[in-house]
Amino acid sequence: MNKPTNLKKGDQFRVIEEDSDFKVGEIISLDRDDDSDYPFFWNADKSKCHCFNFCDLEPYPKRVRDAQVGDVLIRRDGDEHIVLERGQNSVLLSYENNFKKADGNYHFDELEEIFTLKAEPEVEQTVLTMSQIAEKFGVEVSTLKIAKE
Repeated sequence: MNKPTNLKKGDQFRVIEEDSDFKVGEIISLDRDDDSDYPFFWNADKSKCHCFNFCDLEPYPKRVRDAQVGDVLIRRDGDEHIVLERGQNSVLLSYENNFKKADGNYHFDELEEIFTLKAEPEVEQTVLTMSQIAEKFGVEVSTLKIAKE
């Protein structure tokens, strides 16, 4: 697999080529992306953090039962709820369409029956050359300095 775009902490992948730290079939989650092909990943219980190559991974689609704090869930009737807390076997959700008030706890099995995960919007990246940026701001390329956010 090639390195995906729009990576964020917590994205999950399945190991398809094992090494000394992760075994085939293990689900690992992105810890931090250092802009290399070998970013750092946690295993499921977060006892190991290890760099791993994307060519040895496949995407692991997030399921409702994998919902984390901040994820938005959509009830069958279309109302949106946000995950406020996550326990070992349940999550605390907000009221429908009111993310600042707690509603109730739901067991993972209930989540799968009642809710779906709201898809995250794809963020399109814009690639510009230094010359294009300098031209836009009317400065010389040699005087241009760009800080990483």
